[in-house]
Amino acid sequence: MPSPRPSPFADDGARGDRRAFSDTAVRTASQARRAVSRVLVGAGPVHATAEADAHLAATELVTNAIRHAGGVTGFETRIEECGGLLRIAVEDADPRHPRTDRAALHDFGTLGGRGWAIVRELAATCTVQTLPAGGKRITVTLPLTDRTAT
Repeated sequence: MPSPRPSPFADDGARGDRRAFSDTAVRTASQARRAVSRVLVGAGPVHATAEADAHLAATELVTNAIRHAGGVTGFETRIEECGGLLRIAVEDADPRHPRTDRAALHDFGTLGGRGWAIVRELAATCTVQTLPAGGKRITVTLPLTDRTAT
């Protein structure tokens, strides 16, 4: 597993702000879901579908970092003040961008291969940024409203 490097998100979570959480010690999907829950509590009432989507996106991003990139090296989640969005960013040490196979979403005979496609379906925005020191940061934003209500 790569050694953690200082994240540009460094002390946001240390201030106790429930609208933001950053921690380079987030290493598992369950830790990521707890961080997301902590931030969502600070957002006030959030639709159950939005909360489930946020947990699923965080789980998939962290799991992909573990399975395909040697582990998580940075994690941040925060409420975007304008727009009612939750932002989740996951860093890892591998500069390769995730691959999308949208067909995998409908191929129930295949085990795995759906994570990035699921994240892209749930997210309002997705960016992948190569980091100067190596690795990448994947950042997604998710609406805090019920996406199924339209």
